[in-house]
Amino acid sequence: MDAGTRTLAARIALIACLAVAAFAYGPKAPAATPRPLTVSGATAVQERAVDWAFHRYGQAGLRNLPPLEVHLHEAHDDCGGGLGLYYAGRIDLCTKSSSEPYQRKFALHEMAHAWTQANVPDDVLRAFMQRQRVTAWNDRSLPWKERGTEQAAEVITWGLGQGEIAPLLPETLDPATLAALYEMLTGRAPITPAA
Repeated sequence: MDAGTRTLAARIALIACLAVAAFAYGPKAPAATPRPLTVSGATAVQERAVDWAFHRYGQAGLRNLPPLEVHLHEAHDDCGGGLGLYYAGRIDLCTKSSSEPYQRKFALHEMAHAWTQANVPDDVLRAFMQRQRVTAWNDRSLPWKERGTEQAAEVITWGLGQGEIAPLLPETLDPATLAALYEMLTGRAPITPAA
């Protein structure tokens, strides 16, 4: 075999190896972007409530929710003895026996923790706490209603809700005050009809 034939044979062998490798390994698919919301363990009604709550954030222009995993449970033990719990992108809801408006409210509330953590600057949180006379953001030794994080979540939930359920705050606030607090936290007007 002469030099020209050997070069041609080497090129053909190289092309054949590359073709076999491309077939064996396939094209590298781009990494899947994380889904913004996954729901597990939900009944059809619960899934509708979670989906409704998620879309209320978009309707209100609060589009920067981090990716969330929502897990529905039968027992309150899975939610720290309560109806909902948020931590590091995971929401646990124990609302099986609740009516659909309450299921939507608790989904909004737990999503509000995620939205606040991802979007509200510290100076705004401090101003909110000062306005509400809250001494700690999330001190679990304090009653639930006295924690800044819970009050902020209740205000955001009120601003996104349908006005069916009043926010659980230490004192009853009129709609104008609630709207001002919502705007302080989100920079937007509330979409609740109660405003």
